[in-house]
Amino acid sequence: MENNNSRKKEHIRHALHDKVEYGSAGFEKILLKHKSLPEIDFDEIDLNVNFLGKQLKFPIIIEAITGGFDEGGKINEILSEIASEFGIGFMVGSQRPMIENPALSETYKISGHPPVIISNIGAVQLNYGITYENIANIVRYIKADAIAFHLNPLQECFQPAGNRNFKNLKKKINEISSKLRIAGIKVIVKEVGTGLNYDDVKDLDADCLDVAGFGGTNWAIIEGKRADKQAQNFYNWGIPTVESIRNIISLKDKRNLEIIASGGIRNGIDAAKCFALGADVVGMALPFLKEIYKDDKGEISENINKERAKQNLQKFLNKFIEELKPALFLTGSKNIKEINEKYSMND
Repeated sequence: MENNNSRKKEHIRHALHDKVEYGSAGFEKILLKHKSLPEIDFDEIDLNVNFLGKQLKFPIIIEAITGGFDEGGKINEILSEIASEFGIGFMVGSQRPMIENPALSETYKISGHPPVIISNIGAVQLNYGITYENIANIVRYIKADAIAFHLNPLQECFQPAGNRNFKNLKKKINEISSKLRIAGIKVIVKEVGTGLNYDDVKDLDADCLDVAGFGGTNWAIIEGKRADKQAQNFYNWGIPTVESIRNIISLKDKRNLEIIASGGIRNGIDAAKCFALGADVVGMALPFLKEIYKDDKGEISENINKERAKQNLQKFLNKFIEELKPALFLTGSKNIKEINEKYSMND
């Protein structure tokens, strides 16, 4: 069995030092509808949202990155403090390592009080011995509001010793989700970079879907490099983020679901386009990770300086928000709900 500790470290190194983004998420196809007379006051734009029954100051989730080794613990500490400061959501990396080795639990510890905390486990682990009790314990440990079951079949294909038995997972997800929701734990089902499609998720017992579409971090690249496998023919595999959102957005009303848009979102205009498509919040991972490691010259450092990392993250988020608000203003939208459907397709 591959060592979780070394795998997590290698994921971080490849994400930081290799070109791990490939293709387009599709945002260039979305044209937001400009208004010369917005008929609103810019200063009255409100970015507060209700998500999973909690209030976020801004409609942003720090997506799953890491955990399970000392440096991962530092990353989670910094990110949870930033999430607390900005009033945004925070999702930890896969907690499988702490299930297999409880001594690693500290690397998932939350610092501060983010308004929404999300646990995380690979759905395929339900076929490899992970139980309801295991999941309840990891949720309890970080005092999470929700659990994300991530779907990562492409990653498992190329990961050394990957877990590739995805048989009967829909039934198992629904069975365990029912118990979790009865216990008051919200359930998110998410992809990790190749997008969700309607038929796969339409009958899932969940509160929220996270599209995590193609166009952002590419796991065929990362795992292909780690395993020294020729994975280039799969670099273009997946459903682009825009297409994935459009595929599943009807479930928002049909099933009373909330939607996280993620996958290649890099600025506030990308986010505005996601909200125009109907998403409730947007999520990002790689941009946050890179800001943690940037030095004073903007180059990737080998070490984490906590004070500098937090300053970098503050600048990134402030810039992101400063881009999102004009996009809302220029479409005559006082909040993210009002920008819904204010777009056309540039096919």
